[in-house]
Amino acid sequence: MITKKTDKPDFASQVKKILSKEPGLSVKELAERLKTNRQYMAGMLKVLEERGEVTYRQVGPARIYYVRSENQKESR
Repeated sequence: MITKKTDKPDFASQVKKILSKEPGLSVKELAERLKTNRQYMAGMLKVLEERGEVTYRQVGPARIYYVRSENQKESR
């Protein structure tokens, strides 16, 4: 199980790095790029969202993720 203090900080950094270079990726697309499964990626993104590090937009059944900007973090 993933906790708020994830034991994979490098993995979280990789997710944010990819999203900063390629904003607007789905869970599936991120999982494919990082060679992991969708369930793990969804959990990681949920933790990052709770920390205020990423945000998403719902497009049909998919969530499209973005790195949260500093302005968005301050308004939380």
